Amino acid sequence: MQTSKECVLNAIEGKGPDRIPICLDFDSDALNQAITKDILKEYDADIYIVSSYDPEFVPVAEGYSQWGYKMETFGETMGEVKNPPLESWDNFENWKNHLPDFTAPSRYTEAKRLRQLYPDKFLVGGLGMMMEEIINLRGYANCMVDYYEEEENINRLIDCLYEVGKQMVDGYAEAGMDAVMAWEDWGLQRGPMMSYGMWEEYYYDRMKSFVDYIHKKGMKYFLHSCGHITYLLDIFVEFGVDVIQMDQQMNMGLELLGKWNGKICFLCPVDIQHSVQMTKEEMGSYIRDMVQALSTEKGGFMYKAYPQPAAIHMTEAQLRQEIDFMKNC
Repeated sequence: MQTSKECVLNAIEGKGPDRIPICLDFDSDALNQAITKDILKEYDADIYIVSSYDPEFVPVAEGYSQWGYKMETFGETMGEVKNPPLESWDNFENWKNHLPDFTAPSRYTEAKRLRQLYPDKFLVGGLGMMMEEIINLRGYANCMVDYYEEEENINRLIDCLYEVGKQMVDGYAEAGMDAVMAWEDWGLQRGPMMSYGMWEEYYYDRMKSFVDYIHKKGMKYFLHSCGHITYLLDIFVEFGVDVIQMDQQMNMGLELLGKWNGKICFLCPVDIQHSVQMTKEEMGSYIRDMVQALSTEKGGFMYKAYPQPAAIHMTEAQLRQEIDFMKNC
């Protein structure tokens, strides 16, 4: 039997995993823990996602993100930022000067501990969000206008975020992580977040350089994106993105996504917009279709449970059912 690390690498590189690798990474709030705590005790995972944070950075202890904003939630929703710290560009230098030290060794203590504890697991260092942080820092409406009217300011913010990303890559590489992962939502439900021309202008060169930087450090690159992102998948393949993690597939269609099987490794749950409405038979059928469409006989597909089952009203029984189908597929 392959170790977790061997199995994951074989799935990513198309070298024949002996099972579908599994990632069980859940949010730690009370609502989600009520659903997942027993599952985490009973099911073994191959992929662990590791967070980086500075426990001495005071704003985090007060409920703020490391970027200086506070997310306001409503019931089980993810919430939104009410008072973006960069609502005015005049605050940019002050904001930048109050960011935590992303090179601090204390940020990667937990990553090093887990590497020693789980030498055969595949460990992924979480980078958080890059482009999407701009939305949180500026506000959505401001952000969308900035790409047209604030080219100088938006460029210096993007450069700042990518520089921090490289610092985190360095920290995770030194801690012995196998990969890093960024969370970006490049798509809306039916199409792109922005035109390809706009994306190319601001992100093509930066992202290509970033992926190259990660690979030179000896790690794989996992990229999360929700939404309809087929307009970027060829580019991600060109850049060498190793794994694309998407929580929805049905808005694009398995047949269309199958165009990229064998070219990039998919990491997915059952489509989160439909999973809780599925009968047991429908879920089993969908999982078989998804694995067949998105992988080859040599790999190319891995399973990641959705980290916020409470947000989609998924019960513990439904989550167990999904995991069991994947383990036996």
